[in-house]
Amino acid sequence: MNLQKLFETQAELDALILTKQNLEEVNLKNMILAVITEIGEMSNEWGGFKDWKVNKQPKEGLLDEIADVLSFILVIGNQLHHRGPLIIYPEGDSERNGLVYDDITSQILSLTSYFIRLWEYDEIDEGYRDVLTTFAILTEKLGFTWDEVEQAYFAKNRINHERQESGY
Repeated sequence: MNLQKLFETQAELDALILTKQNLEEVNLKNMILAVITEIGEMSNEWGGFKDWKVNKQPKEGLLDEIADVLSFILVIGNQLHHRGPLIIYPEGDSERNGLVYDDITSQILSLTSYFIRLWEYDEIDEGYRDVLTTFAILTEKLGFTWDEVEQAYFAKNRINHERQESGY
């Protein structure tokens, strides 16, 4: 996993968007709402929280939605200048243990709460590494490897570049 490359790749797209949209900077408040919205879309694709449904199998678009969530996590990280040390706490690390929840719904709510606190208090008290790790744990719980998440992110990034070039 190369987090630095992910951040750099996202920064290139962000710069293109700023130029195309004639903006001076990324609107952090809008990005916080965007990541929360994407977490909701990802949750909907997963569907495991829908107690009212008989068939709770994840939909085919789940990995694409995970890539969208990662995109906005990276945008926000770039805006907050959380560039180092860029790590995701490995399995077995005591720092990681406090970020693991028993179920996927709790893991999703934990991730969402970081961004709500960022908006409310203009900071992420627990640190950006906790955001990255909470997200990584969530993707694992959803059944994806980090390599799969990275591949989906880079594929979506190419699509997002094409969208900008075509006037999306």
